Amino acid sequence: MKNLKIEDFKNYHFIDNLKLSPNGKNTAILTRKASDDNDYNVAIYVNKGTAGFKPLTSLTGKVSHYLWADDETILFSETRDKKDKEKQEKGHELTCYYRINIHGGEAQPAFKVDAIVTKLEQLETGKYLATTIYNNSRPSLEGKTAAEVQEILKELEKAKSYQVIDELPYWFNAKGFTNKKRVRLNILSEGKLKPITHNLTNVSDYKLSPCKKYLAYTGDPAPAEIHNLESNIYIINLETLEEKEALKEPKRIRAYAFWNEKLLASFSEPGQPLHQHGPFYIVDPATKEATKLAQHDSTIGQSGNSDSKFGGGITSKLIGDTYYFVSLNHYHTDILALDLNTGEIKNTTNSRSNIDFFDIENNRTVMGLMQPGKLMEVYEQNADMLTKISTFNDEFHETHKYSAPEFHAFKNTDGVVIEGWVIKPIDYDPAKKYPAVLQIHGGPKTAYTENYFHEMQIFASLGYFVMFSNPRGSDGRGNQFADIRGKYGTIDYDDLMEFTDQCLAKYPAIDSEKLGVLGGSYGGFMTNWIVGHTNRFKAAVSMRSISNWMPFTFISDIGYFFGKDQMGVEDVWEESEKLWWHSPLKYAKNVKTPTLLLHSDADYRCWTPEAYQFFTALKLLGVDTRLVVFHGENHELSRSGKPELRIKRLTEIIEWMDKYLK
Repeated sequence: MKNLKIEDFKNYHFIDNLKLSPNGKNTAILTRKASDDNDYNVAIYVNKGTAGFKPLTSLTGKVSHYLWADDETILFSETRDKKDKEKQEKGHELTCYYRINIHGGEAQPAFKVDAIVTKLEQLETGKYLATTIYNNSRPSLEGKTAAEVQEILKELEKAKSYQVIDELPYWFNAKGFTNKKRVRLNILSEGKLKPITHNLTNVSDYKLSPCKKYLAYTGDPAPAEIHNLESNIYIINLETLEEKEALKEPKRIRAYAFWNEKLLASFSEPGQPLHQHGPFYIVDPATKEATKLAQHDSTIGQSGNSDSKFGGGITSKLIGDTYYFVSLNHYHTDILALDLNTGEIKNTTNSRSNIDFFDIENNRTVMGLMQPGKLMEVYEQNADMLTKISTFNDEFHETHKYSAPEFHAFKNTDGVVIEGWVIKPIDYDPAKKYPAVLQIHGGPKTAYTENYFHEMQIFASLGYFVMFSNPRGSDGRGNQFADIRGKYGTIDYDDLMEFTDQCLAKYPAIDSEKLGVLGGSYGGFMTNWIVGHTNRFKAAVSMRSISNWMPFTFISDIGYFFGKDQMGVEDVWEESEKLWWHSPLKYAKNVKTPTLLLHSDADYRCWTPEAYQFFTALKLLGVDTRLVVFHGENHELSRSGKPELRIKRLTEIIEWMDKYLK
């Protein structure tokens, strides 16, 4: 068995976008794997009910998205033709589709669309619902002569040197500047798009009715200079294109689906805290009345952390009178079933693992699941049994050492149970002393689980203990546990320090004089906070962090609503002192801990000034400090960044910790 190396994640198969064929017999997925061009190859694999998955498209391809055209045919988007690539490089908006039979043969060109299509769903033969990115600031090329097109493209090239901003948010993480750009719904027929939502309406989600004659969507109505969190549910008749509202007033919609002549919906009321999940309701669009069906105060969707997965898939689906959805309970994620007649919610999988996404067709259920200590694989549910039907990462696990997290729960001084884990060093010897690192997750409303974590296993392979927990503010324990509004750096800090004390008491092989701390996003904020409030850690690594809540509130893509909510203030100007009190920069003068700051310059969730401010302060105060900025990367660097930059990031972390803890 080999020790894990930093670059070994390039051998992982990342699985996402799982879909069953209409008859439920065949399973398709996308697999992503690091490529030689410092990117990721994306291919479609299919399981036809026989043993294993087989590749359907080129392993060196870049499939964007796909759909089942019928039980044996897949339609997928990829730019393969050299002329099409050149056209895109010149500034044309173009999406190319191919059709391929799952039983063999080459992919055949299907059609092209003069737009950026991000998702396609079949409505009827030859007609599709197409989701596009529509830029209101971009002149249309339709009906223009070749000379006119060239002139427009020249002007668009010039426009890349400046940005006009007149709305909030004006940018978004991983998307860049979004001013006047909208997610738009269209009917696609014979390669031509017919918009069915307003050019300034930004669609956040949509659902098709089972008969595919109606569509429900949520999003910001046009025009909107400040995008709202609340939305109505809009229903469109796809034959007449008549649109109507389903609710009396906008809500913060969590999930919804068609149910006969009504809708199932989960929403929170305007003004409720962001972390709170509203109940499930049955909505009658005819009267706009909403009747409470069931209470569920946990996340709908996957919120378990891992740096060894990216992409996603279906997290909710209505079948008959049952609504199936993924939800986290403590540190396990399962598929829950809500009976729309009785309101009863049952756990259908009891996986003791983490299910990220699933699909159900014709009484067959398949899912993407991470068993404790394992990378993502595809599983099928048969009665109460979950059977693994893919082996993408088996060989890797069979040839590399792994240190399993050991669960540790304790009751803190406030009487609240805090759950966490400790990973021992590979080839652990209880007679030796080892350094340890405390890792802190982002969010804060996410959670650590027993998911495979490449970064943690690297530390273990290099002779470190790894400590990680879910302090108050984390997901999976209900609304009350997740509520740390206005308390950042107080009860969550106490939980983390008490957890560290518990680990030191339980594992005497940890050298208490050689402790490090690191985290990203909220974990970066907390790392910055910790080094300003204690000197017990001898090294710190703060990633994509927050150091000052006031500028964060006015710069972050979500800051204009998230900062105010999380700080628990009504008016950021009148209560600016509270934002400053919770800002790690206020306590920089107390920092003695050598601190490495890692940040990406296209991270619009926590923008680079958060790192620059803290770096400058620590440097002026004589603290050993280093800042590494990753160009072109965003908030997701550790999970889906360019492979070589992910390697550089981990190398910087390990070298920094080794320098001070070994």
